[in-house]
Amino acid sequence: MIATLPDYNPKDTERGMEASVVLISAVFVFLAAGASAQEVKVNYNHAIDFTQFHSYAWGKQPNPKQLKNPRSAKEAQDRTSSILASRGLKMVNESDNPDLVVVASGASQEKTTYSNYDPSGTIFTAGTDYGTPQQQLVGAMVVDLYDVKVKKVVWRANALGVTSQKNFNKNRELVDKAVTKMFERFPYSPAM
Repeated sequence: MIATLPDYNPKDTERGMEASVVLISAVFVFLAAGASAQEVKVNYNHAIDFTQFHSYAWGKQPNPKQLKNPRSAKEAQDRTSSILASRGLKMVNESDNPDLVVVASGASQEKTTYSNYDPSGTIFTAGTDYGTPQQQLVGAMVVDLYDVKVKKVVWRANALGVTSQKNFNKNRELVDKAVTKMFERFPYSPAM
């Protein structure tokens, strides 16, 4: 049996090209939007009853991965403490035998991105030398909750996103937003 190909129709090719351009444009918009969005992931031990935890302390052990910017570190600690207090946990000193120890870690790295600006106004030159390089600071933050009795991590959240090198107020907003998103999936609140 010989297979026959459908007749060539230039209109079908034009429609296919239009659909491809729309699809490629949508992908670039999606990627551009995703590049500046925060990504937050939470993982915890689902077998643990978090209602057993009533107190926490901030870990005082040396942490080589601690947040390097002292203002951002303080903001992360303050926001985390505020949320944990709203969930019914009381902050105590580490020497007072807390139920949980909280540790925040982080890092940042400069990343070069390229704008997809195309002076010709067509999508076909995207990814060529017409892109403008831009330096962005990408930051990551991890918050761990350790169960003191079993000496294991019982809850971990991490956030990844673009931060500002010069604007502390913008970074404070980003840290607050990240910590809030992290604790949206905390498995216990007093209303439960």
